[in-house]
Amino acid sequence: MFRLALTSLFLAACVPAMASHATYIRPVQQTIPASGIKQVALENLVGPVTVQTSDGGDIQLVILINSGGSDDTFARALSQQLNFTVKNDNGQLRIIGNYPLDHFRDYGYPYMRNLMGIKGLHGTTSNEYDGQKVFIHDVGSKKAIELWAEVRLTVPANIDVAIRNTYGDVTLRGGGGEASTATFDGFTDVGDFSVYRPVWGTLKLQSDYGKVEFIDGLGVGRDIYVNTDVGGTYLDLPPDAKGRIIAHKDLGFLHNDVSAAKFTKDADGNSVLQLGDGSGPSVHIEMSVGSLHLQTVGGGN
Repeated sequence: MFRLALTSLFLAACVPAMASHATYIRPVQQTIPASGIKQVALENLVGPVTVQTSDGGDIQLVILINSGGSDDTFARALSQQLNFTVKNDNGQLRIIGNYPLDHFRDYGYPYMRNLMGIKGLHGTTSNEYDGQKVFIHDVGSKKAIELWAEVRLTVPANIDVAIRNTYGDVTLRGGGGEASTATFDGFTDVGDFSVYRPVWGTLKLQSDYGKVEFIDGLGVGRDIYVNTDVGGTYLDLPPDAKGRIIAHKDLGFLHNDVSAAKFTKDADGNSVLQLGDGSGPSVHIEMSVGSLHLQTVGGGN
């Protein structure tokens, strides 16, 4: 009965167009004991994700469920339709956004990307979430409901993290100081990765449509893998940075504004650059359409 009422509210809110607009944020907060957890795995359909590492303690989860509609009553009711399952599955902490896919396949998001100068064009293409086809639109689209989640995770640095985000930026903030052997494996279909001093030993970052930027160096990681389909890679490095960059691109350029070193080709056709004595991390970059920018910390893009 409530589902039918909610659907009726949605239809009423979209005819003929929204004369007024109300938004609502429903916060969810949970503390999960880290003992016995080897990996945290998050799946979210739409919204930004932030992961902060710590030097110990419990896992902290904050979810801000955002909804909107023609009035406050509708927005509050809609926010209740999105919930996250949090379950320890043999040492893997699974955090999964349960969107009301049985009733709604079109979702509005206020931070849509521009493609060829048209806002939201990319998001209208079909995505898949929980085995269902879904579409992301700009807020205000008559066919979409405004329902998305901002997820903030604080995780001990020695725990692996895997993120699967369909639409939204991902921000990583290192803490805890010491390098760990843990792995971060992140994917967003549409969104940027912004990385601040990571402490994971291995990072794997993939965005189909968006850039990847290391804001203030490469942290203490040893192996970094970046893969973008449409989007550049920005490595903001100190002048004395050390390491090796192994890059492959189909369409784009290679810029090095950090040192006088030059890119050379290896036997596999990759462009290779050594920074300093090469003793730092190895950064493997795969780009289809995008350029690599090595720039000094604070140089911007």
